[in-house]
Amino acid sequence: MLKVYSKHPLVSSRYGIYSHRLGDGWLTGGASNTGGAVLRTFFSDDEIVRFSQEIDPMHPLDLGYYPLPAAGERFPRSAPEMQPVLQPRPDNPRDFLQAILEGIAAIEAEGYGRLTELGAPFPKRVYTSGGGAVNETWRRIRQRRLGIPVLQAAHTEAAYGAALIARGGIPGSGPARH
Repeated sequence: MLKVYSKHPLVSSRYGIYSHRLGDGWLTGGASNTGGAVLRTFFSDDEIVRFSQEIDPMHPLDLGYYPLPAAGERFPRSAPEMQPVLQPRPDNPRDFLQAILEGIAAIEAEGYGRLTELGAPFPKRVYTSGGGAVNETWRRIRQRRLGIPVLQAAHTEAAYGAALIARGGIPGSGPARH
């Protein structure tokens, strides 16, 4: 799931893009079917930690993966029949993990591109939260692919931002309007 702060709402049922009022603007975004579920299909949490420490995030493998847990993509592509692309599979599990992380980062970049194409600003930086936020290798792969800083949010629990919104908006933005 990715979101950008925009002055205008964006909605696209074709791509699953939605917007929520936030302060004087809009939080707009979408959610791919890629993510942690793909990683957990192939790796335990301990393996992800161990193999991530062996990856050099500045040297891409560029295997062109589009990692999905099953057929179908909703954002940034509207492709209900799309099949996962996880080949060629390297012999080394570290390289396989790196190729999956690079594929997820490419989907993220495509997602920001899709939002920009539809009128949202391209982010100047990304604050990351959730389970992947604590993986430094993953953060650096994303940063390299996006070409902008990817920073760990002060509170990495995914529900923290939702709690802020429910409380009344983002700090310094004034109250949220519904």
